[in-house]
Amino acid sequence: MKQGFQRFLTRVLPHITIVLAGMFVIFWILDILNPTMNFINREISNKLLIIFCTASLVTSIVTIGLERKTD
Repeated sequence: MKQGFQRFLTRVLPHITIVLAGMFVIFWILDILNPTMNFINREISNKLLIIFCTASLVTSIVTIGLERKTD
């Protein structure tokens, strides 16, 4: 059962991360275009969020690519 859960995480988690990272990038763009919506309030938060999203996307894409090579 432990191996099944681990396989589930390695297959599903990168896709979830891509979706969430995309959502946060959209929130960042919306915050720039319409600051009254206040998705993100601080300048440092914006920069950290973009770094997080970029790192998450790269990690997820690499993980999915490596997984497809091993299958």
